[in-house]
Amino acid sequence: MVAVDREDLIARHPRLFHMAEAGSWHGIRQHGLITTEELVLSANLEEAESHALLSERRSGSTVIDHPLYGRVVIRDQGPLNLTHLRNALEDVTVEEWLRILNSRVFFWLHPEKLQGLLKARRYRHQQQDVITVDTRSLLDAVGDRVRLSRMNSGATLYPSAPPRGSTTFTAIEDYDYVAQRRRRGAMNAIVELAVIEGVRDLLPHVVEVRRVQGGVEVERLYP
Repeated sequence: MVAVDREDLIARHPRLFHMAEAGSWHGIRQHGLITTEELVLSANLEEAESHALLSERRSGSTVIDHPLYGRVVIRDQGPLNLTHLRNALEDVTVEEWLRILNSRVFFWLHPEKLQGLLKARRYRHQQQDVITVDTRSLLDAVGDRVRLSRMNSGATLYPSAPPRGSTTFTAIEDYDYVAQRRRRGAMNAIVELAVIEGVRDLLPHVVEVRRVQGGVEVERLYP
C-alpha cells in the first residue's frame, strides 16, 4: 500500500467544497458545520422522531426548530436507494451505515463533481449555499478527524453501487491513493473528505461562500 501524503493531498486539492441548503450560511458562520447526529440529539425531539431521523433513510428533508440554532433543515437521503444499499453493504447494517453518515460532515474534493451535483435533477431548481474552504487550514485544525472515501457514500442510485462498510472511510495516512488512482483514475481516486463530529469553528478556513442554482452563481455571500 502507498498511502496518500498529506502535502500531496493539499497540492492536488487545495480547496474543498461543501453544499448546504440555501440560507444555511448564516447559521454555519455562527456555529460551524454540525453533524446531523448532534443537531438531532440536541434538539429536544421525541425519541421516536430522533430515531427515525438518525436510523432510517430520510425520504424528504425535515425542518426542526432547534432551541440553540433556530430553524434547521435536515437534508433528505433520497439518493440512497435502500435495495441497492443493502446489496452494497459488506459488514454493517443499513441502520449502522446511516449512523455513520449522520456522525460526520462532508466535503467534495473536485469542483467538477460539485457542479455535477448542483446540476443534478434533484437539485438543479433549488438554490444552494456553496462553501469553499482552504484544505491546509482545515487539515491543520481537524486533520485527526478527517476521513477519505473513494465514493459518494450517501448515494446508491444504481445496482452497480460500489461495496461499502466499516472500512470505507479511511484516515489520510491509511488511504491507498496509488491503488485507487490506478483502479479508478485521478478524478475518482478520492471522492469525499469527511470530518467526524463536524467542524465547530469553520469560518477561519472559509475562502468564499456563493449562493448557486443549477451550477450558476446567484449571489456572493462571503467575503
